Amino acid sequence: MINSMIIGSRFSEKNQQFLEEVARLSDKDTQKKIPVKKINKAMELDRTEIKNTLEYLEELGYLEIKTIGGPWLYGHITITTEGLKKAAERQS
Repeated sequence: MINSMIIGSRFSEKNQQFLEEVARLSDKDTQKKIPVKKINKAMELDRTEIKNTLEYLEELGYLEIKTIGGPWLYGHITITTEGLKKAAERQS
């Protein structure tokens, strides 16, 4: 699954934008549960794309899926410390 989400060894622009949006919505708080619905409102992804992105970023250790259910399959996520670092990379 990882190979389908990256080009070469680079983290894709869409994944970076997704992670930056999660960091913004979390107020940089790793304990704050963010509704997937809220993320999708900002990112406008389809159900399959958001599911795959969440699973990919969780596999990399950048976020954690906290609840299951709802129209996007997953209900809430939290960002990890590593996710915050990755989200901030482009801003430094």
